[in-house]
Amino acid sequence: MNYLTRLALFIVLVFALVGGFNFLVDPYGFYWSPALKGFNQQKTQADERVREVTPYRAQALQPDTVLIGNSRVQLGIAAESEVLKGRHAYNLSLPGAGLAETLRHALSQARYNPNLTTLIIALDYRYFLHNYSHSPGPWSQQALLDTITQHPESPVDRLMRIYPAVFSLDTLFDSVRTIAQQGGTHNNITHLGSNTGGYYLDAIKAEGKRRFFQHQFDGLFMRFGRKHLTYQAGGQVYSIALLTSFLEEMKTAHPKVALHFFINPYHQSYWQVIYKSGHWGSYLQWKRDLARVGDRYPEYAIYDFSLPSEQTLEPLNYAQDRQLMTWYWEPAHYRPKLGDEVLKAILDKPSSINTADWPIRLQQHTIERAIELSIDGLAQPEIR
Repeated sequence: MNYLTRLALFIVLVFALVGGFNFLVDPYGFYWSPALKGFNQQKTQADERVREVTPYRAQALQPDTVLIGNSRVQLGIAAESEVLKGRHAYNLSLPGAGLAETLRHALSQARYNPNLTTLIIALDYRYFLHNYSHSPGPWSQQALLDTITQHPESPVDRLMRIYPAVFSLDTLFDSVRTIAQQGGTHNNITHLGSNTGGYYLDAIKAEGKRRFFQHQFDGLFMRFGRKHLTYQAGGQVYSIALLTSFLEEMKTAHPKVALHFFINPYHQSYWQVIYKSGHWGSYLQWKRDLARVGDRYPEYAIYDFSLPSEQTLEPLNYAQDRQLMTWYWEPAHYRPKLGDEVLKAILDKPSSINTADWPIRLQQHTIERAIELSIDGLAQPEIR
């Protein structure tokens, strides 16, 4: 056997060993090879690959109940929740997702998942801010379908998506990190798409709440301060038109799917950011517009959890600087304990929370009460 042959065999062997090891560890949760406790059960590297993994896992699993939103839902509502016991649920939420991306995945599930019975979709005010200088105008049903709906992945497409990662040195390093980080407090994407929030545990332990929260507030002010993003322009509300197109599609083509919308339970300090960044008027108008949508499509409830309650008014408690809040990871993200209460209200299950008017189902006859409470909540003194 000559040198070149031995070299070629060596390269093939190394290639096979790397691929086999990566396939066994599966650091990103591409296919969820057997998850062994202490070895690869916690997918600590999956957080950076959620857009490459989560939508396709939802397609493969074909759950009956799908949670869709941005990082608030990914971190705040666990698909593994006891409230969802008896359902085959999946958390198809992606950090930074906007309205079009959210509706894209919802439509894909409605069209191509034969098991789907329930969609629970979070509506975020920031979803509805738009750069009107680049607006394509209102979307028709056909444009919505043709442009943003994700079609099922073919076996060849799946192979082409996964193959490069399996035989990658970057994946090899992430496989090693995955094994080394088992049992630690790292972000961990579960097999049902939820994020366990380990990052927040580490950050608060290392920095303390005051410093960490201030960093989060700075980021929020920066995002809300982007002048090219507005709720409406020239009387046009692009995102409401997009939502309406989606609802027409659901009503006519998928009437058997139960569809629930909710406004995330923003913390009071988040309301302060909206107010101080000059968005408060548009934020209240957004709620009014959603109430009109609720009247137009009464079969689809829109619940407002962004209202004063014991939970949304929870003190930040900087005096206990290394102690987590009860209901929130930090002011922009709530914990699964609060997410469970959101689910109970949406699914009409018994709850230990007895705050009146939390949530309010947004319709024309309830919107003034929701606006009144929103203003009252903003006026509450901040307890830090």
